[in-house]
Order: sequence, then structure tokens, then C-alpha cells
Amino acid sequence: MPSGRISKVHGLDCYIAESPSGSAPKGVVVILPDAFGWTLLNSRILADEYAKKGGFLVLLPEFMDGRGLPADVLRSLEALTAPGLVANVKKVYHLLYMLTFFLPFLFFMRDSVARPRIFNFFRTLRLAEAKDLPLGCAGFCWGGYWVMPLCADKTDAVDCGFTAHPSFLSVPKDIEAVLKPVSVAAALDDHQLPRDKMEVAKDILMAKSKKGDVEHEFVVYEGAKHGFAVRANEDDKEEARRGNEAEEQAINWFTKCFDPVR
Repeated sequence: MPSGRISKVHGLDCYIAESPSGSAPKGVVVILPDAFGWTLLNSRILADEYAKKGGFLVLLPEFMDGRGLPADVLRSLEALTAPGLVANVKKVYHLLYMLTFFLPFLFFMRDSVARPRIFNFFRTLRLAEAKDLPLGCAGFCWGGYWVMPLCADKTDAVDCGFTAHPSFLSVPKDIEAVLKPVSVAAALDDHQLPRDKMEVAKDILMAKSKKGDVEHEFVVYEGAKHGFAVRANEDDKEEARRGNEAEEQAINWFTKCFDPVR
């Protein structure tokens, strides 16, 4: 179970996971969650792991103003891939059920609403908790998209970013704009970042690294599907392993990027 605490941070409800007792944080990491929002247990547990293993102050804010998808939509997502005739009939219900939440989510979390809320939080954080500490962002699915514009911001909203199976990316535009170090954990089987776009994104970031502008990282997880880094099925040993590897990738990336900034 999650072991952090909940408090208001710069006007937003926030789940807070702190570095081990008695140690100063090595930096601040803000998690931008998937569409299930800041209350998803997996996201909070991930925040705890980042804090414990990396020694970071980790914040998981409520960027969605209560519009995050309810956890029971996960059952509908699973039902859409179930085999069999009866399952196929039930898929109509599950699809309609998902859409009743997902369509309003897309409307209320459109760019013109989400962007100022997210960027204002980071800019305020930069002047407060992260005034003398490096600041990074870790995004998943919906939140994974926002890592790219944050890392493209010319006012130094963040020092680095990690994104896993990002959604809604415009490739190559969003990737070409990146200015700060970015680490990507990509699923080989991902409808939101299909293989052709994934290869383009990878090539752009690797070319930037080779050029010597800033270092980037792009790891493709064989057999992984969209959502693996935050919603891995722990009963599936291979899926759980890939989720743990993505967690380790993020912690190692922030440790590496934060060290020169401190």
C-alpha cells in the first residue's frame, strides 16, 4: 500500500513521497499520471519507489481537477481483449462504458486547459521546493505526452524528463522540439506509439545525442504493451519484470541527470 502523504502543493492536491528519513533529497520528481489520475494506487506506489530507491522528493499532483478515469474502467480495458463469442458481445457494453468517461476526459483535459495548469505548477515549483534542487518530470500515457513540451520549454521548466508509453504525441514535431535530456521507455506493441512512429522518434533523439546537444535514452521493451510501466499485471511475471525494469530506468536516469545539476 502507498506510504506517502497528501497535502496541498501550490493550489493542487498532491500525493507526496519523500526521500528516506534523515536524508536530503537529491532532486524533485513530478509524476504526470496516466488518464486514471493521481488516485491510482499503482501511481502512488511508483512514487514511493522513486523516493525510496532514488532519494528524491516525489510529487504526484491532481492535474485533472477530478476528471481522471475511475479505476473500474481498467476492467473494461481488459474485457476488450478477452476472447470468445460471449466476450465479444460484452465488448460493446465495455466500450460504451469507457467512452462515458473517456470522452469527457478528453474535453476537460484538452491542451488549452491542461497546459497552463501543468506549466504554472512547474514554474512555481521551480521557485520554491526546486529552487536549489534539480527538477525532473516522469510521465505515463496521457502524462507521458507532457514530458515532451516540458522538456522543450525554453524557460527551463524542468532539467530532464522520463516518459513511458506516451500518448497523443505528434511525431516528429514534438520530438524535434526537445531541448532537455529525455529517457523513453517504449512498448513494442503500442497503439499510441506504433512501430513506425516509434522508430522515427528514436532516430531523432539518438541523432540529437550523437550531435552532442544533450544526451537522450530510448529503450524498447520487447513484448510490452501500452501501460506496462505503471499498470503491469503482477501475476504475469514477464510483464511485471518489464514494469520493474522501466522503474529502474527512470530512477537511474534521474540520478544521472540530477548529479551534474546539484
